[in-house]
Amino acid sequence: MDLNQLLHAHQIAKMGHAQTPDHARRAAYADAMALLAARIHDLRKAGGADVLAAPFVAGDGTVG
Repeated sequence: MDLNQLLHAHQIAKMGHAQTPDHARRAAYADAMALLAARIHDLRKAGGADVLAAPFVAGDGTVG
């Protein structure tokens, strides 16, 4: 996936997480957001972006 696809998938997961009242589905969306955020972080880092600044997307808790 390229960065735009990852950002789109992350946004869809974020909206799903916000909209569902089901705890199991919310957990699945949260897991998806974290995995996508890590992939976004890694792709940005590989491209030379400053990843030490504030998180770029929700769930980006990685450092460096």
